[in-house]
Amino acid sequence: MTNNFKKVIDRQMWVHVAPAPNAHAAGISLACDLRKPPYRHPFVFELVSNTVLNRYNIVQKAWNFVVSPALGGTFGAGAGAVYAPSLSLLGAIGAGCSTTTIVTTTALTAVGVNMLANRGGSGEYGFRIRIIGNSAGGSGKIEERWIVANSASTTPAMILDTPLSFTPANGDKYEVLGGRLFMLGAGTLAATSFRAFEVAANSLTSLTTTNLPATIGTDFSAIALDELYVPYDCYPGEGLLPGSLTYNSELRCHGAVTTSTNTLTGSTTGGDLRILANEYRNFQIRIVEDTVNPTAVNQRRIISTHTAGPSPVYTVGTNWSVTPSATAKYVIENPNLILLRSTASTTMHVYNYTDMNIYNGSTTIAFNSWHNTYFGTAPGAMGAGCMQFPSYGIRPDSAKFSRHSYVYNFRGGNSTTLDVLNISGGASGTWDANVVYDGGVTINTGSCGKYAPHDQEGRFGYLNSYVASQVNQIHRFDVQNRVMSPITPTDWIQAGTAAVGDRIATFGAFDGVDYYTVCLLLMHASTIAQELIVLN
Repeated sequence: MTNNFKKVIDRQMWVHVAPAPNAHAAGISLACDLRKPPYRHPFVFELVSNTVLNRYNIVQKAWNFVVSPALGGTFGAGAGAVYAPSLSLLGAIGAGCSTTTIVTTTALTAVGVNMLANRGGSGEYGFRIRIIGNSAGGSGKIEERWIVANSASTTPAMILDTPLSFTPANGDKYEVLGGRLFMLGAGTLAATSFRAFEVAANSLTSLTTTNLPATIGTDFSAIALDELYVPYDCYPGEGLLPGSLTYNSELRCHGAVTTSTNTLTGSTTGGDLRILANEYRNFQIRIVEDTVNPTAVNQRRIISTHTAGPSPVYTVGTNWSVTPSATAKYVIENPNLILLRSTASTTMHVYNYTDMNIYNGSTTIAFNSWHNTYFGTAPGAMGAGCMQFPSYGIRPDSAKFSRHSYVYNFRGGNSTTLDVLNISGGASGTWDANVVYDGGVTINTGSCGKYAPHDQEGRFGYLNSYVASQVNQIHRFDVQNRVMSPITPTDWIQAGTAAVGDRIATFGAFDGVDYYTVCLLLMHASTIAQELIVLN
C-alpha cells in the first residue's frame, strides 16, 4: 500500500467501528500500548467499573469482556488506567536450554499451551521475550525474540522464532515484554484501589496505595515513562538516543570508554556526542552487553548528573552492583515511572513499577511505591479535563529548544493553561507555569487526550475538547513546537451532561512502508466508537 493522500484535496474521515459494550460514564477510560507495531499490544483496554474491564481488538475492530478488576472504592470521577509494556513477567532461566528453547524456573501464574504464542491480534506474533545472559557463566549479552510456542505450566518452557547467538546458561534471566495495565479506582481509598493486570499471564495484583490521596476524585491523568517507549525513528530497546554500535544484531546502542563504581563515560562518537550537560538527568541508563563482566548486564540506574558530550560522564544515583567493564554497551531510556495527576491538587504522584529501588542522587522511590515530591509541586492544581503529553517520541531540534524531558500538563478546569514539567531540569525536575503556546483551546469537563509517538515524527498528542451539543472538537498539540491546531472532527453530536474520563486512545499501524497513527474515540454518554487514520 502506498500513501497517495493529497493534502487539501483529499479528506480524512472518522469512521464508525463496533460499539463499545458499555456506554461511557464518569471515570470510564481507555488505555493503550504506545510502542510501534509490531511490538505494541493489539488491544486497547476499557476500564468500565470496579468489576468490568473490556478490550478492543485494533485488528479485528471488536470488543470483549476480559476480567473483573475487583477495584476498591466507589467507581467514578478520578478512576483511570495507564499501560506500561516493561517489567511484567520476570524470572530466572534454568539448565537444559538451547538457542531456541528457554527453560524457566521462576513460578508464575499458570499459562496454557501456546498461550504466549498469540497475543490475540492477527496471530502473526506471540509475546516478545528478552533473554539476559547475566549469570556468572553467562554470555554477557541481551537478545530479544518472539515466542512461537510454550508449555502449560507455572514454569513454562518457551520456544523462540529464531536462534539466539548463545545458549542461555543456568541462572540467566528473562523478561516477557508483554506489559501491565495499571488501574486506579475512585472514591475513598481502599487496599484494592490500585491494581495491575498482567496481560501475558492474565493475572491481577493489588499494589500499594500509600501516598495516594485519601479520596480519589475530580479527574484522572496519567502517563507511563517506560523504557520501551522511544522516538519515532527508534525501535523499543534502543532508548532515546540511537548509538553507533549494536546489540541483539540490530538494536542500536552506545559504547563505554571507562567506568567506575558509580560512573560510565561514553565514547567520543555516537548518539550522545552532542548531549547537553544534565539533558538526561533522571532518565535511566541500562547496560545491554558486557562480555567481560557478564553479571553487569541489564543493570538499570537513574542518572543523577552527567557532563556534556563528547565523552559524557554519567554519574548514577546508586552504585553499580557490578561495575561494568570499559567495553560495556549501554542505552539511555525513560525511567519506568508512572506520573499521575488527580483530585484537584498540585501534587505530581510518581509510581515506581520496576523491581528495584530508584535513587536519583537525592530522592529514593522504593519499588511498588508512590512518591509525592520526586518531581516537585506543580504550579497550579489540575481540574476536570486535565491531560498530560510526554515528548519522548520526537527527535530534539539542534538547539535543544525541544527535549525528551518535557512533559506538557494542561490543567483543565475550563482553562487554556499549560504547565511544563522538565524532569531533567533539576534534582527534582523543574516546572514552568502558564507557558506560551499557539492556538489555546479551553480544556473543560469531558475533555481528554492521548500522546501518539508512532508517526508524524512523534510530535503530536491528540485531544477531544468537549463542547456540549456540538460535534466533537478534535485538536492535536505539537510537543516539539508548542502549537495547538484543529484536526478532522467527528460528525457525532455530543449528548447529555459532560462526564470526565479518558475516552481517547492512539495506536500505531504499519502498511509495510509507512507508519500511521490511529485515534479511537468513545462518544460521551454513548456506546458509539469511531476511528480516525491520521494521514498528514
